[in-house]
Amino acid sequence: NENRMRMPMMDRTWSVEAGWDLYAMSNFNTIANFSESPVDENILYVGTDDGLIQVTSDGGTSWTRYEIGKIKGIPATAYVNDIRADLFDKDTVYAALDNHKYGDYKPYLIKSTNRGKSWKSIASNLPEKHLVWRIVQDHVNKDLMFLGTEFGLFFTVDGGGKWVELTGGMPTISTRDVRIQRQQNDLVAGTFGRGIYVLDDYTPLRGLTADALESDALLFAARKTPWYIPDRNHSGTQGDDQYVAKNPDFGATLTYYLKDDLLTAKEQRQKADKALVKDGKGTLYPDWQTVETQNREAKTAVYVTIKDSNGEVVRRVGGATKKGLHRVTWDLRYPAYSAITSVKAAPASRWTPRGTLAAPGTYTATLSSRVNGVTTQLAGPVSFNVELLRSGALKGSTPDEVADFAREVSKAMRAVSASSATITELKTKVAILRKALDSSLAADDTLENQFSVIRTELFELDEALTGLKARQRKGSAPATVMSRMSTAMRGASSSYGPTKTHKEQFAYALEEFAAIKGRLNVLSGSTIPAFQKALEAAGAPWTPGAGIPSAE
Repeated sequence: NENRMRMPMMDRTWSVEAGWDLYAMSNFNTIANFSESPVDENILYVGTDDGLIQVTSDGGTSWTRYEIGKIKGIPATAYVNDIRADLFDKDTVYAALDNHKYGDYKPYLIKSTNRGKSWKSIASNLPEKHLVWRIVQDHVNKDLMFLGTEFGLFFTVDGGGKWVELTGGMPTISTRDVRIQRQQNDLVAGTFGRGIYVLDDYTPLRGLTADALESDALLFAARKTPWYIPDRNHSGTQGDDQYVAKNPDFGATLTYYLKDDLLTAKEQRQKADKALVKDGKGTLYPDWQTVETQNREAKTAVYVTIKDSNGEVVRRVGGATKKGLHRVTWDLRYPAYSAITSVKAAPASRWTPRGTLAAPGTYTATLSSRVNGVTTQLAGPVSFNVELLRSGALKGSTPDEVADFAREVSKAMRAVSASSATITELKTKVAILRKALDSSLAADDTLENQFSVIRTELFELDEALTGLKARQRKGSAPATVMSRMSTAMRGASSSYGPTKTHKEQFAYALEEFAAIKGRLNVLSGSTIPAFQKALEAAGAPWTPGAGIPSAE
C-alpha cells in the first residue's frame, strides 16, 4: 500500500508542483504474475511489481510473503517479470526479475526448491544486459528450459547450469514471451514489435546433455520424414481477405550445434584486435603478405552430406557457420540437373530448376566444415527414415522405379541443358566474331563465307533443340528434344510414376539429341576454333577462347 507519489525518482522525492505524468507512471503494489503448481493445485505463487513473491500451500487460505531484496544479489526494487512453478516437483519454482527501470539490465533468474524459503541464481553464463522476460520448462525433460531475454532466445539442458543462445533465423530482439505447443513440440516466441517466431519440433534438444554441449559440434535428425510431393500452387482467391503464409520447409530437417564460430584467418585477427581495443591496448598492423593471404582466403562453410543406404552421396546442404544451434532441411531431392552459367543465383520461382526426388528409404547425414580449403567432418553419421506418406488411389510404379527413371531423365537433361547453355554462349561468341571479322585485314570473302556457315549451323542446332523461336507460344508446334524431355520430366515428377507415353517420349528425345550433340561438339570444338585461328592470321583482334597471340 505504498504511495507512488512519495517514492524516490531520479535520486530524490518530489512535491505537488513537479511535472507528474500520471498516465506514464508505473502502478505499484500490483500482481504481475501468477502460477499454479501442476503437481499440487493448492500451491500457488504470486509475483508483484514492487519486489515481493508470495506463496500459498493451501489454495489461498494463508500466504507467506518473501521480499526479493533479501535474496543475495537481488535488488529490492526488482519487478517480477515471470514466475513459474516446476512441472515435475511441487516444491520447485522459478522467477525472472527485472530492474531495468533503475538502469540495471542484469539478467536476474532465480530458483527455489523449497517453495520460496531460499533461492539461488541460475543466470550462470547469460550475457550482460540480457534482462530476462520469460522462462518456460519442457514438459518431458525437466532440465530443458527456454528463456526470452532482452536480446534473444536461450535454452539450457542442465536446469540453468549453462545457457546457449538459439540462433538460426532468430533476430537480436526483445523476446517478451515464450510458450510451448505441446502437441507438435514447437517453441513459440513473441517479440517486442509484434513478431512471432516458431521453432518447429525442438525434440532433438531433449537428448542433449551438458557434456555434449562441450563437443565442437553435434548433429541430430528426426527419426522419420514423410515422403510426398508438396503442392507448389497457391490457387484460389478470397479477395482482399486472402492471406497466404510460407509453409515450413519441406523435407528432412536436421539440427546441428556448433560450439564456436567458424572463422577465417582475417576474422580471427579482427576478433583478437577487438578484444585488445576493449582492454585499452593497441593493435598491430600485419605485414603485406599476411594481409593479402587473409584477403584471398575463401569464406568458411558448413554443410550436411546426405547418403543413401548404399553409401552413395545424394545431396550436400549448406548451413550457417556461427556458433549455436542451427537447422537445415534437405528437400528429399538430388541436386538440380540444369547447367550452371553464372555464380549469381536467379530469383526463386515455381520454374526454378530442381533435382529429382529420392526414393523413400534409410539415409544418413554427416556434418562437415570447410576452413581455408580443408574439409573436416564434425559430427555424425546420424540415420533417419524417409517414409511414404500414403499410397496412391491408382496402382502405379513403385517409388524406387520412379526414382530410377527420374535419375535417367535427370542425367539426360543435364546433357540437354548443357547443350542449350552452349548454344546461348555460342550466340554471344558469334556476335563477337562478327565484330572481330569486321576489324580484320582479310583480303577476300573466304572468312565471310566460313562465318556464314557457322552462323547458319548454330541457328539450325538451336531450332532442332528447342524449335522455331517465331512459333513459340503461338499454338501447337512440332515436338522438339526439349519438349519431349519436358514430357519425360513430368513422368519423373509424379508419385504415380512414368507412363508408356513418358518412356516413349524420353526414348525419342535421346535418339534426336545424339545427332544434335555430335554436330554441336564439332561446331564448338573444331569449326569455331579453326575460324578463330584464321581470324588471328588475318590480323583480327583477339577473341575469347582463342590462344594467346604472339607478342613478337
